[in-house]
Amino acid sequence: MLLVTTWFGSFLLDEGKVVQQKLFPKDAAEIASRLALIEDWKALDEEKEFLSLHDDLFVVEPRLERAGGNLTGERPPFLAPDAFGYDRELLHASMVELAKRRMRKAIRPEDHLRQAVGGLDELIEQENLLVERVREWYGLHFPELARMVDTGTYTQMIATHGRRENLPMEYPESVGADLGPREEAEVRALAELTRQVAARRKAIEGYVESSVRGLAPNVSALVGPMIAARLVTLAGGVEELARSPAGTIQLLGAERALFRHLRTGSRPPKHGVLFQHPWVHRAPRWQRGAIARAFAGTIAIAARADAYTHRDLAGGLLRHLEETIDGIRTRKAEKPARHKGGRTPPARRREGRRRR
Repeated sequence: MLLVTTWFGSFLLDEGKVVQQKLFPKDAAEIASRLALIEDWKALDEEKEFLSLHDDLFVVEPRLERAGGNLTGERPPFLAPDAFGYDRELLHASMVELAKRRMRKAIRPEDHLRQAVGGLDELIEQENLLVERVREWYGLHFPELARMVDTGTYTQMIATHGRRENLPMEYPESVGADLGPREEAEVRALAELTRQVAARRKAIEGYVESSVRGLAPNVSALVGPMIAARLVTLAGGVEELARSPAGTIQLLGAERALFRHLRTGSRPPKHGVLFQHPWVHRAPRWQRGAIARAFAGTIAIAARADAYTHRDLAGGLLRHLEETIDGIRTRKAEKPARHKGGRTPPARRREGRRRR
């Protein structure tokens, strides 16, 4: 006998005729649940019951062969759903429900991290614009304050106290103009808004750091949580980062420069997001490419550990990376001499090769 499962039930067939049947409930959610199990290569309860009752059942799906059936290449006959009381409207409703479940399942923690990183970048931009506007506006009244305190204290003092006469500090005679009551209220409100944006930015930074430490602990320990979050976001996820070669990881965030190099023959980029790490951006210009390559290779190993083995390798990888970077600094301590005639642009070199 042959075991066949359709979207509306499981059937036992003998010479093309239905011998036994187990119809699914006429409910879109129930049918969608069974179809989801089939997509995950799992046997349904109805199928397991048939397989337990008959030892010599033939099946046409490798999914059921794993459950104990005998795989065959026989083509089963078509079973019309109308003959069993099922219509197309129920099929449509079931597939819509299944699609909704697929969409819910497709959303991963990396998607929330991506949105948080995007929101953080926008908040940083807005905060910088607001701070600049507050400085310019309040500078008409008390320009000396900007050089006396940091940015956070600056906006807090303006939002809390307003005009310079109310500030809890001694100040020299200011060259600024007087501040009217209406102007004072507006600039204090703008400073308060700046403080709120800064507080929200810090809160999202905390969420990003805690989230990426849970998703990619080795990469976070290696390069810091913020750079790790940007690498995971640009790659598309932790597994995508783990599958990326070191050369791709090195240039994540430098896609525009890479495409410009491919299009115009300009100098190729040496690093992307990795430039934000102090070991890279504080290094001399002629060492940055080698340091970024060493970083990318170590990050590739750390990402694979985060995605597949979940082992803690950060300590050993960090020590090995420090030794590698120390070797790069020693080997490239001196700035390389430049050719007298200068470097020939890549586009011109390629043009010369084509002419030859």
